[in-house]
Amino acid sequence: MEQRLLAQGAGNNSVINVYPDRVEFRTGWNSENADSLRLKQIASISIRGLVNCSLTIEVNDGRRIKVERMALPDARQVKAAVEAQKQKAGLYE
Repeated sequence: MEQRLLAQGAGNNSVINVYPDRVEFRTGWNSENADSLRLKQIASISIRGLVNCSLTIEVNDGRRIKVERMALPDARQVKAAVEAQKQKAGLYE
């Protein structure tokens, strides 16, 4: 059974889905490339810009996943959902 979706945002050819235990990235034509991160793997999330925002997720292994051209409300919703889940799980400083 699929878990309940908490937040969703779309950017430049990418879709971000936030679930209670993971963040999933789908890219490419018809969302053929999927990558999933556990909440423990996410180090920080930042937003830059006002109109065409860039959402940057830093991963513990040094990677930076950047989704550009997101709407500001979508970026804020994704960031708030991830931070709330990390807070609830006790994984946030």
